[in-house]
Amino acid sequence: MNANILILVVFIAAMYFIMIRPQQKAQKKRQAMINDVQPGAQIVTIGGMHGTVASVNKEARTFELDAEGIILVFELSAIRQVSKEGNKVSAETTVVPETETKAIEEDTTSEDK
Repeated sequence: MNANILILVVFIAAMYFIMIRPQQKAQKKRQAMINDVQPGAQIVTIGGMHGTVASVNKEARTFELDAEGIILVFELSAIRQVSKEGNKVSAETTVVPETETKAIEEDTTSEDK
């Protein structure tokens, strides 16, 4: 009987360290990122909108996002990613040279005819 209880306790402890603890660490990291957001930071919202933080209202837990001159108000919890580098190209971004872009445009216009 004691062996069964010991196995159960070990199983519960393993589940805590495998599932619950990493989730709590990620949640604390995300909360710290949201709390540290400052005007001028480049962000991506959970909906995929890219822009620059214009202002932050800590009391209302909102921020204003400047997306190419359009000011939108979001809740702080809508922030998915904060990038303070500004206009640097990320590793996920693929840059297409202008010559390839022109070739693609020419192909599409010839198909439309």
